[in-house]
Amino acid sequence: MKKTTLCAALLLCTTTQAVLAKDGYSAVYSQCMDASGGVTSTMNECSGAEIKRQDARLNQGYKTAMAGLEPAQQGKLRDAQRAWIKYRDANCGMYYTLTGGTMDILNGAACTLRMTKERADELATLLGP
Repeated sequence: MKKTTLCAALLLCTTTQAVLAKDGYSAVYSQCMDASGGVTSTMNECSGAEIKRQDARLNQGYKTAMAGLEPAQQGKLRDAQRAWIKYRDANCGMYYTLTGGTMDILNGAACTLRMTKERADELATLLGP
């Protein structure tokens, strides 16, 4: 089985609530990266799939937080989230173009993944454990 096919198959076997490895990323992501053989395009596919999983966590955390807040706080969270998205995109956009080399793809994706996961973690605990 080709590595890209393996990663795609692993992605199909997961749900939004994928089992998380000790680092907070999905076990599927770790398996995909381990199976990538260090191939940039395959590693980028692994990162892209994990970004989608973490983005789903972020969106669910945002919806849950919005539902649990009073209207005044909802507006503040909405403004904060919009500002955070602009910051993440600008910050990680720099990494996507930092050197002009192929590592920029991985560095930009790693930035997007890390920041999205951290924000999803933050939103998940916003209203308490």
